[in-house]
Amino acid sequence: MRFRVVLGFAAVLIIGCASNKLAPVSGKVMLNGKPLAQATVMFSPIGKPGSIEAGEGSAGKTNENGEYSLKTSSGKNGALVGTHQVMITALEAQVGDRDTRPRRGGPPLADKVPSRYNSKTELTFDVPSGGSDKADFELASP
Repeated sequence: MRFRVVLGFAAVLIIGCASNKLAPVSGKVMLNGKPLAQATVMFSPIGKPGSIEAGEGSAGKTNENGEYSLKTSSGKNGALVGTHQVMITALEAQVGDRDTRPRRGGPPLADKVPSRYNSKTELTFDVPSGGSDKADFELASP
């Protein structure tokens, strides 16, 4: 009887730990056919129905070629294996013609990326257990 309890507990630990596996993720972001530089790419795990916590998110910043690699919020390379909601933002200063000096905190910021890719995102990505270097996103702006 005691053996079954220990075996059951071990199985729960193994299954629980497997769901928190990290895998390397990288890719490229394009906006209207051109690399999107200095954009932030955020992966948020989508939890299983009924679960309270989905897991740790990951993020990365694109370079001048639109390429990025993800790191978790605790600094580890990669993203959790599973389905993620993806948000992409690229903020830039919005300066008007008559602005002579920035307001306290600097000029207001505007996002170059349409809201359907960030605050109202439609993007998802499935991170496989072996990771992916093809987490590419082709965005379009009107």
